[in-house]
Amino acid sequence: IVRAMTHHQTNAGVQEQGCGALWNLAVNADNKVKVRELGGIEVIVRAMTHHQTNAGVQEQGCGALWNLALNADNQVKVRELG
Repeated sequence: IVRAMTHHQTNAGVQEQGCGALWNLAVNADNKVKVRELGGIEVIVRAMTHHQTNAGVQEQGCGALWNLALNADNQVKVRELG
């Protein structure tokens, strides 16, 4: 997912679906850690920054960050990225 989002940064559909998939994966505690380790938080923030006017990307990205931020180390990473 992270690789697809990185390779298709200008495609809002890929970004929306990728954020949605990461949102779903981040329900699981182990996945929260793995998503962070694989650069998932960065790609979500980048997607939301590059597609600021796309409601779907914003909604899916917020949901993903919400779930990820239930982990204390992820909270630090989200804060660092703004």
